[in-house]
Parts: sequence; structure tokens; C-alpha cells
Amino acid sequence: MGMSVQGLGFAKALARMVMLSAGLAMAQGAVAQERVMIVMDGSGSMWGQIDGVPKLSIARDTLRNVLPGVPETTELGLIAYGHREKGNCSDIELVVPAATGTASQISDAVDNMSFLGKTPLSAAVQVAADELRYTEDKATVILITDGIETCSADVCALGNLLEQRGVDFTAHVVGFGLSAEEGRQISCLADNTGGKFILADDGAALEVALNEVAVEVAPQLTFVAVDQDGNQVVVPMNWRVQASGGEVVAEASNSDRLTGEFEAGDYMVLVSGADVSGGMEFSLEGDEGSITLQVPVEVTLLQATLEAPESVAAGAVFEVVWTGPNDDRDYVTIVEVGAREGSFINYAYTGQGSPAEVTAPDGLGIYELRYVHGPSDKTLATAQINVTEISGTLKAPKSVGAGSEFEVVWTGPDNERDFITIVEPDMPEGKFMSYAYTGQGSPAAITAPDEPGTYELRYVLNESDRTLVARTISVVAVEASLEAPASVGAGGKIEVEWTGPNNARDYITIVEVGADEGSYNSYAYTSTGSPLTITAPDGLGVYEIRYVMGQSDATLASREIELKEVSGSLRILNNPVPGGVIEVEWTGPNNARDYITIVEQGAREGAYEGYAYTERGSPAVFDVPSAPGAYEVRYVIDGSDRTLASLPITLAPASATLSAPSSVASGAVVRVKWSGPGNRNDYIEIVPVGAEADARPITEARAEQGTSLSLYAPDSAGLYEVRYKMRDTGEVLASVDLNVE
Repeated sequence: MGMSVQGLGFAKALARMVMLSAGLAMAQGAVAQERVMIVMDGSGSMWGQIDGVPKLSIARDTLRNVLPGVPETTELGLIAYGHREKGNCSDIELVVPAATGTASQISDAVDNMSFLGKTPLSAAVQVAADELRYTEDKATVILITDGIETCSADVCALGNLLEQRGVDFTAHVVGFGLSAEEGRQISCLADNTGGKFILADDGAALEVALNEVAVEVAPQLTFVAVDQDGNQVVVPMNWRVQASGGEVVAEASNSDRLTGEFEAGDYMVLVSGADVSGGMEFSLEGDEGSITLQVPVEVTLLQATLEAPESVAAGAVFEVVWTGPNDDRDYVTIVEVGAREGSFINYAYTGQGSPAEVTAPDGLGIYELRYVHGPSDKTLATAQINVTEISGTLKAPKSVGAGSEFEVVWTGPDNERDFITIVEPDMPEGKFMSYAYTGQGSPAAITAPDEPGTYELRYVLNESDRTLVARTISVVAVEASLEAPASVGAGGKIEVEWTGPNNARDYITIVEVGADEGSYNSYAYTSTGSPLTITAPDGLGVYEIRYVMGQSDATLASREIELKEVSGSLRILNNPVPGGVIEVEWTGPNNARDYITIVEQGAREGAYEGYAYTERGSPAVFDVPSAPGAYEVRYVIDGSDRTLASLPITLAPASATLSAPSSVASGAVVRVKWSGPGNRNDYIEIVPVGAEADARPITEARAEQGTSLSLYAPDSAGLYEVRYKMRDTGEVLASVDLNVE
């Protein structure tokens, strides 16, 4: 918890608070790490007076007297509120960012401040904490205010939040001209963050009050190790801090540092680890603040060895046999002789085992192999290696057809990801068009550009993008021709005879006249042979058949074709009922995937329910919906979903009547007359009386045989039913009893 101090003069209170936060008394050899933000009240109430002197004048004079005594290592900043606008709770400004050497800048800023606004002290403290990155680093805020919060914020809750989220956050509060009740309303900010609250007035016992707040604060110390050469050691180590009586008060394992809070007293810190040992004694007086102590250690020199070939071809992968500590992220690398510590070109981690595989640079001459200790970036061993010249050859035709695939016979180092490519002669190193990796073998398969002209074949070293060897090659123009009908029905099939280079992914397509290069509708690859078949769009007018080169989408040949209007017709052959089937006789173009369907009247183009493809023949037979209502039978062209022909139809519940004798002799002929839909799958049947609708009939006849039918009665006497049944829906439309004697 924080400490509250009552009755202290404002100047003394402010001076004490700044000095307390800055931590003037530093241990010998320690480095201060204080970051302090002053939050200054710029509200209009600062014009109020204490002993006849405006509070704003007291604040200005006190800061100008106190701040020069802040240690140079302290990062100090200033935030003000209420100093620019009246009545604005958002009037908060970072006036001076936290940095060292800002004392005079802060004093000048306060001297030039206006005092006229409200008191959003909670929001200002939050801004200060954020500026100091309080969730990541130690941070201290000094709030100087002559009033309580006036912007509907909970200063106590803010204190709790900052304490919970902060790494090491402290808020000190200096209030002046406040009543005891007002002081209680804002002191919680200091109390909840472990800070001090000082209520300043003009009381005579200023020195006594000052002594009351001059309490010892346990400093937070950070220990780091420094080797015999003065370099900080950053490998994992074990730490132990002992008090003068020998008891262990702090320890840490596998860390490059130790941080903790310690009371005043005498201590010893001990450090140990792989190839590291050391320690020292130190004393704390209690007012050091947060400091970093450097602990001397001795690092046993690490050793390593390297064995590699005396020379290696440029860009080649070679093996390096090594010994060494194999610590985390140790690596073997190749660099230019004299390169700075930690440099690398190509490398392999020692964790991958010995020998390490390293790739030589594409430069020539003497290079240096290094074993580098990962935690410290120190070179433990070196060996020189000579990177030698390499050569290659390319053999290919003098000329090739545009867009064609051809072979390039090559020789060369075949380093990983080296490649053969064809480029324009003036293209920069490393650029490529069609290419093949040398790892795929010789000869390499390369595709010529579609544009005729002079090009260059290159063997490119992946390591540096350098061209090892090059030769020119001529790409010559190619021709193509197309033969097709002068016209075709919209959506119809077109047989196209073609000649051309038949390069990989070349294709024949049909498009609108003047369409962009690379556009296509229906298409077929030339690799399928000549002639090939494509499908005309469902449009009218003049279109264009094209031979397109697959590599560049360039049109090599074209010819026009006229798309003519097509027509169709529909005739319903039966009387479909809801849930049954419909038989539709049709005429039309019978294009691929054209279909006959039934939809609700007015349905959008392309909608469908039951359907049958026209390629299955006429009549088309398919299911109809089970709901009664107004529908439409359509012939639909698949490519565009356009309706070519349509016919309205109403699906209504079906009915039927039966007339038959009431009794007959067993095995006798039963003469039945009926009326009803008479569809192909409707039957007149005899079943036992009360049989299920799907019961197997004893005898039956198709309704399509006529409205007057003859059936044999069952051989066994008993009660039966004569039924009119729709097999498509399973529904029995009518029945009469039949007594067989």
C-alpha cells in the first residue's frame, strides 16, 4: 500500500516527490532506469492562492528549482490537462515526451501554460501510464493537482487497474489547497499503486512532514553478468543472492539475468553455468531506486574445429566436418575474409549434425569458414577455402517455332535450383521466362515465347542469379488455319478442322467478334486432335472462331461464323397429376445438356424442378411436383438458361370412376369400365378387400389398353376390390367391391 502525508508545504511536497521518484542516490557502478511522467493540473482553479501566491506560480517556481537536481540518467516527461480549452474533458496533451535531459524543457513548458479548463486527472494518468509502456516496463507517474476528478471517472478503480496490469507501476499524488475530504477522494490512486500521497499546505512543521515521507524503499535490482573482456554474457546461467547471514533471498535458473527487490543490507550474488562462474559482494542503503548491477564472471574459452576441402566450385554444396560446443543456434557459415563478427552468407546449424552442408558463394577467390557460437555471435574457429570458377555449355536448335517446346542439352555444376531459361537478350540477370531446373536432368524442356524474334538461352546460377553461359536462339513465326461451317444454330455443336503448331495448351474457341485476347466461351485443346468440337453460344449474329496460343493467349488464326436462331416445340402426351410423371414430346436443337423441365408459372429463367436432358430422346419423361397449381413446361438451352419454348399446364388432383359386376364366379372374366387420367403407368387391378395401397395385385391390366377392360377373377372365393391405381404416385383413385363365389 502507499503512504499518505498530511500538512506538507506544496513546494517541499513537490520537491520531495520528484526526488523520491527520480532516485537520486544511486549505488556505485549502477545504471539508473527510472522513467517518470509528471502530470500537471492546468485547470482554472490553479489561479487560486496559498498565502497570497497563486498556486500556478508556486508550481512553476518549485519545478524550476527542483528539476535541475534530477539525475541525468532519469527519463522525465510532462503531460498537462485542462490547459487549452474550457470545459473539455479531452483536453490532455503530451507536452514533453519522457527522455533524459528534459528538466529545462519541462520548466519552460509549465511557465508558458495557460490554466483554464476542467480536471480529467484519471484520463491524464492513464495517458501517462500508456506513454511509459507501463505493461512492459517500470513506470512512475507524479500527479500534481489542486482539485478532484471533474470528468466522471473513478480514480480509485483506475489505481487498481494500473496496479494489476503494470509490470512495476507507481503513482504519487501531490495535492494542494484540498480539503481533507477531497484528499481522501484522490489518495486512493497512490494507495492502490504503492505510491505516496502528500497533501500540501502552508503548515509550519514542513521539516517534520518531510522526514515522515523520507522512508526507505526497497529498490528493484537487475543483475547482469560481464565477462573478463567487459562484454555482457547472455547465455543461460544460474543465479543466487545471499544475505550477510548466508540465507538465500533470491535465485533464478537458466536465465541471463536476475531481477528482484531487496531491503537495505549486505549481500553476495553468485553466478554459475556452463563455462561461466563468478560473483561479488554488494551493499544497499535503501534509497538506490531501480538499478542494474554488473556482476563480474569468468567465461571459459569455448573451442571448435573445422575440416573442409581446400577448394570448392562456386555455388556448390560441400561438407564441413566440425567439433564444438553445439550450443543453441551455433552454426557453420562461409563469409568473405575479414567480414565482421556475426556475418554470414550461407550457413548450417550445428544442431543438424556433423558434417554440415554449406553452399559456396558464387564469387571467386578465398573465403572463410567459421564456427559461430550462437548465444554470443563469437567466432570459435575458422578455416580458409578457395572458391573456384565453373563452366557450362548449352546446345539447342538455332531456331524454334513460336510457342513450341524444345530441348536444351546442357552441362554445368547442377547446383541446387540452378535453371535453364529463355529470355529477351537485354533482360537483367536472374530474370526468366520459361525455365526448367537443372535438377530435372539434361536435356531441359523449354517453351519458346509466342512473339517471334531473337532470344537468349541462359544457364543461371541460383546462388547469385548470375548467368554462367548463354547463347542466342531465333524464335520464328508459326501459322494456323481454321475450317468450320459458315453458320450454325445458336447453342449448336461446331466441328472445326484446324492446322497449327499444336503447342501445349493451345486451344480453339468461339467468341464475339472483337473480344479481348484470351477471351473464350466453349473451347477445346488442340491436343485432342483435328477435327474437334466446340459449342456455339446461345446468341445470334456473327461470332469468331479462334486458334489461341496457350502460353500468351495470342490469337494465331480466326474465322467468322454466323449463329442463327433456333426454335422448338412441346406437346404433353399424358395427363400428369401432382407427384406423378409427365411425358413431353419435343422438337429443338438438342444441344449438349439442353433439357425439358417443369416449373411454377413465371419462374426465373434457368429454374427447374423435375427435368430430363433432350439427349435422352423424345418424349422426355420426368417427375412433376406434388403440389397442385399452375405450372409451365419449358425447353431450356443449357449454355444460357434461355427458355426456347414453353407450354402452360395445370396440375390438379386426379379422379376416376369404376363400373364392374358386384359378384362373379371364381376364374370368370370380370368386365370393367373406367374413366380417369389413363396415364401410361395407371392400372386396373384386383386385390383382396382392404389391402394396402401398395399391395401386389392378383390380376391387373394397363389403363392405356382402353376404357373397357377384361380381367380374370381370382380362383379363390372371397371378397375382393377392383381398383384404379396410379403407379407413379401409388395413389388409388377409385375402387368397387367384388364378391367371388
